[in-house]
Amino acid sequence: MTKYRNVFINDMHCGSDRAVMPPTIKLPPLMADDKERVLHATNNQVEIYNHIMQTADRIKKSSEGYKKIIIVAGDAIEGLHHYTIQLAAPTVDDHIEIHLTVMREFLRRIGFSRKAGDELHYISGTESHTGYSEAYIVKCISNEFGILQPSFSDILRLNQNGKSIAITHQWTGVGNGVSEGNAIYNSLKNMYYNSLKENWRMPDLTIGAHYHKCGLGVFAQDWKIYHGLVLPSLQRKTRYAHQKTAFQRNDIGIVTVDVLESGAFLFERYLLHNEQAV
Repeated sequence: MTKYRNVFINDMHCGSDRAVMPPTIKLPPLMADDKERVLHATNNQVEIYNHIMQTADRIKKSSEGYKKIIIVAGDAIEGLHHYTIQLAAPTVDDHIEIHLTVMREFLRRIGFSRKAGDELHYISGTESHTGYSEAYIVKCISNEFGILQPSFSDILRLNQNGKSIAITHQWTGVGNGVSEGNAIYNSLKNMYYNSLKENWRMPDLTIGAHYHKCGLGVFAQDWKIYHGLVLPSLQRKTRYAHQKTAFQRNDIGIVTVDVLESGAFLFERYLLHNEQAV
């Protein structure tokens, strides 16, 4: 049996001035007579960038004997979301190049190897962020790393050591205050009874992203435990986020989920910090 290490690097929102960005990046000119642009990240952006690269180093060192599955679970770029002015670079093409630059280094640092059987998957994100960019990003990554059939889907379904995993970008939130965790439990419960009525297999692990706040929950029925996971992001709060999620913490980091030969799950958080709302 194979040991799997699923690494989630999602909600990167590259191009946002609140999100991950290389310390320095060169971008093509915008106008005919312009010279090559050199952009420098802010201290906050560099902090997030250094965190994910150091996390990649840690994961590489501890992954001997594991097959690594790298999953970008949506919102690879910021795009012109609600005509935001909080951008590190002005165009969607810029955001794509920032994302590709970050991913090249991340995959190198984590020791991504197609020969070792490692896999890379992309999941579609929020259209107002990504537009048509995601399929192009996947194509660029596949060409550079020799991945013959990269995965790009709305819902990614994996089967690892007898356990089924379903991953999508927008599933459910974590909740807030006294209700934290209830949304995951209730969503799993709804899925379970729908699976009985509609005759489909309930995933052993269901994963979503999007809400920039991470949490883990379970639902047990008929002597079986079903897990639900909501992933953190790699972006600090924007003005739009403050409007929508005032007084809610914002988790920044990476999560890994190991599936052992026995089928047991092991969850690990690598959080930069919990960015407090107040």
